[in-house]
Formats: sequence, C-alpha cells, structure tokens
Amino acid sequence: MPRVRRIVQNVFSNWVALAVTTLVGFFLSPFVVHHLGNLTYGVWVLTLSFVSYMNLLDLGLRGAVSRFVTTGAAQGKHDESSQAVSAALWIRLWISLAIIVAGLVLSVAFHHIFVIPAALQNDARLAILVTCISVAITLWSGVFGSVLAAFHRFDLISAVSILQTCFRAAGVVWLLRSGHGILALAAWDLCTAIVANSVTIFLAFRVFPQLTIAFGRPDGQMVRKLWSYSFYVFLIHIAVQVAYYSDNLVVGAFLSPAAVTMYAIGGMLITYARNIITSMTSTFTPLASSYDAVGNYDNLRRLVLHGTRAALVIALPIEAALFFRGNTFIRLWMGDQYAVQSGTVMKILLLSVLFASANTTSVGIVFGMAKHKRIAFWAIGEAVANLTLSVILVRRMGIYGVAWGSAIPSVFCELVLWPAYISKLLSIPLRTFLWQTWIRTGLTAVPFTVACVVAEHYWPVHSLFMFFVQIAALLPLVPLSLWLMFRKELMAQLRLWKERRNEANRLRNGLEAATTSAG
Repeated sequence: MPRVRRIVQNVFSNWVALAVTTLVGFFLSPFVVHHLGNLTYGVWVLTLSFVSYMNLLDLGLRGAVSRFVTTGAAQGKHDESSQAVSAALWIRLWISLAIIVAGLVLSVAFHHIFVIPAALQNDARLAILVTCISVAITLWSGVFGSVLAAFHRFDLISAVSILQTCFRAAGVVWLLRSGHGILALAAWDLCTAIVANSVTIFLAFRVFPQLTIAFGRPDGQMVRKLWSYSFYVFLIHIAVQVAYYSDNLVVGAFLSPAAVTMYAIGGMLITYARNIITSMTSTFTPLASSYDAVGNYDNLRRLVLHGTRAALVIALPIEAALFFRGNTFIRLWMGDQYAVQSGTVMKILLLSVLFASANTTSVGIVFGMAKHKRIAFWAIGEAVANLTLSVILVRRMGIYGVAWGSAIPSVFCELVLWPAYISKLLSIPLRTFLWQTWIRTGLTAVPFTVACVVAEHYWPVHSLFMFFVQIAALLPLVPLSLWLMFRKELMAQLRLWKERRNEANRLRNGLEAATTSAG
C-alpha cells in the first residue's frame, strides 16, 4: 500500500474511532453527571484520576515495543521483534501484579487523602481496587496493541476501541437507570477491558504470524535495549501525568469533590480537542521509525511540514469555536450552572492546547527517531512548574488558578522549546519551519474565527442542534481560506497525483497486454 494511502487510512480509522468515542462521551457525560449528582460524580472523577497514575508503570515500554517491531519488520529481523515482545510481556506481568497490590493500598488510603462522604467511602475503596485490576489487564495486553501499531494497523486498533466504547456505554446507561453507582461502573469497565484486550491479542497474532512468545526470564541484552529507549519515555509519561492529570486531584484536595465536577467538565472538552489531533499524529510515529531505519530524512522533513499543517488545519477551527463560543456550548450541553466556571477553565487550558496542536506531529517524529531524551527533561521541568503553580494559585484563584498553573508552563515549552528543537533535528531553518507551518496555516483560521465571534454576539442560539447548524454554516470558510493560502501547493499535489495515476494505468495496461500476448 502506498505510504500516502496508508497514512490516510490510518488517520481516517483513528478519526472514526475518535468520533464514536467523542459522540458517546458527549451524550453520556450529562447523563452520568445528572444521575450521579455533582458530589458522587466528583468522587468518581477523583477515583479515575487517582488510579490513572498506575499507567505510569508502563515504563515507556509501549513505545519501545512499537519501535523495535517496526524496525525489525523493516529489516526482516522477526526473531528480534519476537524477543522484544516477549521481554515486554514478562516485565509487564510483574508490573501488573504490583498494580493490583498498590490498588489494595490505595483503596485503604483514599478517604484519608480526600474528603469523601461516609456513604460513598466503601464504594469508592472497592471501585479503586476494581479499576486497578482493569488497568493491570490493559497494561499487560497493551504490548499486543504495540504490535498492531508497529504494522500500521490502526484500523484494527480503532475497531477494538469502537467495540469497547459502545459496549461500555450500553452498560453504563443500563446500570445508572437501574440505580447502581460508581462500584457497578468500575466493575463494568473491568468487563469491557477483558473483552477488548482479548480481541487485541487475537488480532496481533493474525497480523504478525511470525510472532513467537517465549515465557520466562528474557535475555538481559534485550531488556537493556528496551530500557535504553523506554526510560526517557517513562520520565515523559510521569511528567505528562503530573502536568495533565493532577489538576483534578489538586482541586479535590484543596477545594471539594463538587469543584472537581466543575473543573472536569471544562477539562473534558480540552481532552476531546487534544484527542482529535493526537489520533491523527500518533500514526506518524511508526512511519517515522521506518523512515529513520533506512535513513530517509527527506521524507521525515516532508512528514513534519505536511503533518504540522494538517494538524493545525484540524485543530484551529475547533479551538477557535471552543474559545469564543465555549460558554454557550457548555450551557446548552450541561446546563446554566456549568457555563461560566467550566467555560472559563476551558478557555484558560485552550491557550496551551493551541500551541501543543502545532507540535503534535513533531512529538510523533521525535519518538519515532528515538530522539526524545532531551524532551524528558523538558517535560519534568514543565510538570514541576505545573504542580507548583497549581498548588500556589488554587489558594488564591480557586479552580481558575489550577488551570493557569497548567497553562503557563505548557505554553512556554510548546512555544519556545519545541520549534527550535525539531528544526535543528531535521535541518530545517527555524524561520522556514514557522512560516510554512504555524504562520501560514494560522492565517487560514482567521476568517472562521472572526465569523465565530460575530455569530456569538449577533446570532444567539437556544439549542445544541442550532449551535451545530451555525458551526456547519461557518465551516466552509476553512477550506476556502486553505485554498487561497496553499493553492500552489495543492495544485502541485493534484498534478503529482494525476501523473502517478496515469503511470499506474500505463503499467496495468502494459501488464494486461503482455498477459494477453502470452496467452
């Protein structure tokens, strides 16, 4: 399959999965909040946020396995790929057991850290333990997900994700309508995790039939190879966990579970926006590994330029609509009581997402090239600054202070550090990189942004349906602006596509003629 077609197929499959996940979450979130109530929902969010730290015990192995399998496949070294997978499974088995033990400890300590109503303490403790078991199963089985990613089978990964999302949503609706609480939700998440990961394991062996698993202590040299890559990924994961997933814990510790709900709703929309971009750019990591394995740096440069443009073309209209129309959206989606506080949190966090969107392609390429050591130290610095500022500002500004504590360090890293690093790594002049990606693409979003501002002030809406109708009516401004800014490049790509299609037709006709003559 041609590279471009493969990229498009992977991105499309990721977006389909994300669309399903987003739509399900969009309609399910108000249902869950209103059935559980602000207090109980806040406890549920704290439970998930608390347990999410267990994902750090991945130790960066997922990315390491994907890179080793990708490189091994490109070089025909399937035995080394199998050794890497086996070693990762052995390591993660022990990690998964440690997670279950940690779940027992956390379940006892949870209500001593946060102010949890007595009526919810028992359910919260058991929910933490059950959720830790789910994380342990997912973490161990995630090695097989890395195999699928290494072979660019994001279509299969997306299919499993869709299955799990729909299966989970149906159970959540039934459980809440039947009067069950957070413990039942945690148990259902465990069931969906078992089903989805079983399917992933089966598919991995179908895609990589040469894969052989050796159970037992792995070769020390292979462990060192995995660790040399995964150690810095592990540090980055720690930093990301602190930077992006500690906010709810800070709010819960210094304010209240009800305040967590207000913050989480604004953060939820930020997560949706971030996921839309990463679902596209995550497909670039194994592709960058394959280019790097054969020394094809011209393709790496093209990938970062075109990938960054594509990420911004998708991200900027979403971010503009959320920033200027976010309060209205939240009011129509969740209710009037959430519009101001959750909307303000969302706007503050969007400042960091704006610049992060421009660097998601660069992140994928850096990981694919195994040039992420420097990034680990940046990420740790950002995490420390994030947590420190959040703790300081929450006392003065409440949930807004936590949002600013997250946004300020992120903006610095994304705006100052990342562009210079990727430009130097791929030998692209910094001015050229910024002009061809950030600035030119940013200008294409200006007409749509102005239209959103005008619509917010002079075109009031009273239902979500009309809100989406308005956005749909304004969206044609995006491709129009894109055509005006990049018409020369787009015409060149169109001519190249036609030439390749004609060449393919000539080859096919020649083969058919040769076959006919031979017959």
